[in-house]
Amino acid sequence: MKNLLLLLVGLFLWNTNLTAQELQPQEMRDDLRIFRESLEKFHPELYRYTDRQTFENHFKAVESQISTPKTQREFYKLLRPILVDLKDGHIKWIVQGRDQHYGFFDDQLFPLRLYFDQQSVKILSHFGDDKAPVLAEVKAINGESIESIEKNLLSGMTYGDGESLGGKYYQLNRYFAAYYSTEYGVSESYTVELADGGKITKWAGKGVTKDQIEVAYKKADEPNTFKMINSSTGVLDINWFFSDEDGLDFKKLLKNSFETLKEEGASNLILDLRGNEGGSEKFGIELYKYLAMDKFDYYDFVTTKPNQKVDFGNYTSKIFRMANSFSKEKDGIHLFTMAPTKTEKPYKNAFKGNLIILIDGQSFSVTTEFASRVKSDRRATFVGEETPGGAEVNSSGFFTILTLPHSKIDLGVPRMGFHMADLDPAMDKNRGIIPDVKVIATAEDLLAGRDPVMERAIEMVK
Repeated sequence: MKNLLLLLVGLFLWNTNLTAQELQPQEMRDDLRIFRESLEKFHPELYRYTDRQTFENHFKAVESQISTPKTQREFYKLLRPILVDLKDGHIKWIVQGRDQHYGFFDDQLFPLRLYFDQQSVKILSHFGDDKAPVLAEVKAINGESIESIEKNLLSGMTYGDGESLGGKYYQLNRYFAAYYSTEYGVSESYTVELADGGKITKWAGKGVTKDQIEVAYKKADEPNTFKMINSSTGVLDINWFFSDEDGLDFKKLLKNSFETLKEEGASNLILDLRGNEGGSEKFGIELYKYLAMDKFDYYDFVTTKPNQKVDFGNYTSKIFRMANSFSKEKDGIHLFTMAPTKTEKPYKNAFKGNLIILIDGQSFSVTTEFASRVKSDRRATFVGEETPGGAEVNSSGFFTILTLPHSKIDLGVPRMGFHMADLDPAMDKNRGIIPDVKVIATAEDLLAGRDPVMERAIEMVK
């Protein structure tokens, strides 16, 4: 959920920064016990992708390494592989009072904006005022190969369900400096080995601040929009599954958009879901009622864990606790009985024409659920990159949030497991939604302001 991060920051007061302080073995054992109990008692799909024995081995490995004092950062990294193996992109592991990505450093951060296209790594710009060899290919940073750095950073990321890589590459491109600093620390200066114009060169420069990096990405939230690009094709851009703060009602937008498609006699619709992190489940269902060819089941069932009494502080929404009190166990699975699992019917004016859906590594949560329903019904052609959300299960909804008392790290655990109905057997249930037409922008595309994914979709409707 989009507002969870604000909640995580706002729920707890900032305590003394523990980055340089050491945690004693008993303190870490106490935090590890709470960490483990939280996952086991609250997470509805703990063993969805990784078996119980593998987790048991993880915890034993951690216990064997906390016989000597560690810093907060060392402890954060020590527990992280457990969350990586959980393979739940919604899990939150955030240093209390800190930005979720910049957990430990705000200054002397890596100064170059890099772009990983899964084939090479190139420079797009410098985050400060220094010059940078734009489009030069990066080979190493401070003596370590870029292949090794990429592998290490990807292996520590939790943003992705199952084996999906789409979201992890999205995060790597957006927050490379942050992830790099958590893994390797920061430097007063950085030396970068490059391949440029057939020659091997080196670039050196000082680090930059978090504020310098973030200003390069700052942009206003774009509203959900619809437009006709020609007499036969409409483009519906859904950036979030919410009614936005400016008052543009989501249902009203859909109603007006599909009425226009019908009035114009349009035969093509391009639905752009790139960058859409999710939102409200009901809006995903609402959108599909305008696109489905026949009646449909959206969710098969929704799992949960019953309300729990624990001996450590945590926050869980009162609304969820009340609704969860009606959950029931069936065949060894605890079901959230108030979930929207009824059969839905398409609207009478539902669009029956050619549908193309654009997705990327930020098409997450409710967005992936919607894409899974469409993909299973073979209702559209998908263009772009793999989604970070899983094709079969999305663990999200409400969260239980707690702070480990000694290390002061926040853990956010999703409480509901949304299982999609009537999955296409041909789909890989352990991955995100795989596009039918894979299109990955190049560094050259980004610098030129080109959108090859949209260009490809327009070519297809022509």
